[in-house]
Amino acid sequence: MHDPEVIRIVHAVGLSLRVSDKVMLAGFEAGWVESHMNNLDCGDADSLGVFQQRPSMGWGTPEQIMDVSYAARRFFEVAVEVDRPDLSPGLLADAVQRSCCPLRYDEAEGRASSMLRQAWQGGPEVVDGGVYVVEDGDVWGGRTRLSSSGDFVGRPSVAGRFVFARTSRGDVRALADGVWRPVAAGVAGDPEAVLRPDGTVGLYAVLADGSVAKLSDPSATIGMGGSSPQGVGQSGSIPLSPPGFASGKPSAIAYPDGSVAVYVRSGGALMASAAGAWREITQGLEGSPEAVLRPDGTVGLYTLIGARVHRLTTAWEPLGEGRFIDTVSAQPDGTVHARRANGDVLRVG
Repeated sequence: MHDPEVIRIVHAVGLSLRVSDKVMLAGFEAGWVESHMNNLDCGDADSLGVFQQRPSMGWGTPEQIMDVSYAARRFFEVAVEVDRPDLSPGLLADAVQRSCCPLRYDEAEGRASSMLRQAWQGGPEVVDGGVYVVEDGDVWGGRTRLSSSGDFVGRPSVAGRFVFARTSRGDVRALADGVWRPVAAGVAGDPEAVLRPDGTVGLYAVLADGSVAKLSDPSATIGMGGSSPQGVGQSGSIPLSPPGFASGKPSAIAYPDGSVAVYVRSGGALMASAAGAWREITQGLEGSPEAVLRPDGTVGLYTLIGARVHRLTTAWEPLGEGRFIDTVSAQPDGTVHARRANGDVLRVG
């Protein structure tokens, strides 16, 4: 079984590099053949990672190769260099991998295409009983299609009257009053919006360079705060970490005093930022975290580990045996929602 977080990262890197559909499919075929899209810490000889790249063949250090973002970038960079019109996606994958069995990559096309379709989808985001997801490139709220562009990916985020979602090219757009408007660009992971007590919205994301950033003030950027809607980059983004620090989707909570705590995955560590400083909460993280502020003021932390929903107590504790993909959406009362591979969103816990 593939690792959903791995396919999301590989897909995000390919999009950030603006590779062609052929090169993207070659990456997914290679990833399936070499590792079933898992970040393996072993392999033939000194092969490592999702693409089974070898340090001895100049692909990078073991630590670099085990970074999925780095490994994907190296694969795509070489694929773009060696691509020719006469190469199928599978033969292009072989030209990069230089394997003993060139035809096996094209034989994986069906599986690779299926994973690509999954990478284009995301969710759920559950807010006040409403379920928001991305399916077939569009944002849905319940049974209502909220967009028609066909270019959205990942998990939407909802805060107040705004719905935020990421496009396949790394732009974040906001839906308000029936109109989608640009908010930010250069984003690699799904956005996280949080509603502060004063009604303003904080928006966070992992950028293409792996840094965590607070994005432009959505109200000002889309013309809701007295400024004209000048689009992307009106007020810029504020870096909250160095490059290469995080992957996936951040999670954020707003406290009654208006302060915001941001949680991210950094390698296998769950990191939290408050008052400008990062601290490690725990290890063992495989996917994006989900933080929620409980009624008693404590923070609940959840994630997917081995495709099962887990809650952090003194350690990561599984909530049932169900297997899910993508991210989880947690509520203050402790209920959690997650999505199965067939698209069904179920309540867990």
